[in-house]
Amino acid sequence: MNKTMYGMSSVGGCSRAIAASKLGHDPMPQSADDISRLNHYTRLEAVAANQISDLCYRVEQEFDGQCVLCHEKYGTERNGFHVEIESTLFTLIGHLDRRIMINGKLYPVEIKSLGKSSWSRFQKEQFGAFSGYAGQECCYLEAEKSPGIYWVMERDTGNSLRYIVNDFNSEIELDGFERITLPVTFAEIEDKINQIEIHVQEGTLPDGEESDSCWFCNYKYICVKAQSEEKGTIIIDRPDLTVAAEQYKKGLEFEKLGAEMKADGILVLLTHAKQNSIDKFRSGGVSFTYRGFKGGSYFNTGLFKSQNPKLYEQYLSPKKEFDDYSIRVLGKRGSDD
Repeated sequence: MNKTMYGMSSVGGCSRAIAASKLGHDPMPQSADDISRLNHYTRLEAVAANQISDLCYRVEQEFDGQCVLCHEKYGTERNGFHVEIESTLFTLIGHLDRRIMINGKLYPVEIKSLGKSSWSRFQKEQFGAFSGYAGQECCYLEAEKSPGIYWVMERDTGNSLRYIVNDFNSEIELDGFERITLPVTFAEIEDKINQIEIHVQEGTLPDGEESDSCWFCNYKYICVKAQSEEKGTIIIDRPDLTVAAEQYKKGLEFEKLGAEMKADGILVLLTHAKQNSIDKFRSGGVSFTYRGFKGGSYFNTGLFKSQNPKLYEQYLSPKKEFDDYSIRVLGKRGSDD
């Protein structure tokens, strides 16, 4: 019996999407920009690996980064250390980013490079908010029969979150690393894939479940939840519209990130002006003007009170106090535009 192969990187995701890929459903197309970004994120793994090496640990990677076994056995191009798990109904295949030598023993290293918003979320909730990552790491540790190192780098700043995962016997002692436990066991993953494989052999799609990978799912057009939420709406599966919709959603995410970055910048500039009693200054190509802490004003006229007493009472109360400031981006010659 030829067993179905499942990628360890996908088993923590939606069961319906996993089964769809095995049943021959076409994934939604990726744009050239999407592919370029993914390649860039992959290249950043080397930056994170250098960060680990800077801590004076020996970090190993597969020769040339290419998996020879996958190329020869499956005809696919993959990067990293090849690991496999054989089960009764299926085979799990994965590729470790790196291995690290600690006290004469090699341990698996998984590296993630995330944007600011996702990085902050991982810092707060860790694997609790990233079921896809949890499933992948659980498989890696099962294949290696050991705890592992998890390194999460913020793409913009290079800041890192450092974890020792599932070290139940306290094998690893590293300064600055937090010990955490995965919210899923391999037995649970094995049971999940067994259920998916039964559906695959029957040619049916299982129910899906929400996960952190929903945003990037390539099978949204078969998502029952998404379709039920839009009951009565025509569902159009056309590549150009799908790409446009994905661009719009990513644009919203960039807007959110931009708002967070602006808020962080304003806080620093405002704090500097207040702490140093500076009314106006320029730095980094922007002009910042601070007009002080303002209180609310009263709106009080007899005519207004007689015409609309309820609205009058609302305006009679002082508005909230606030910092009055303005920021302008400077032109090439340093003048305000």
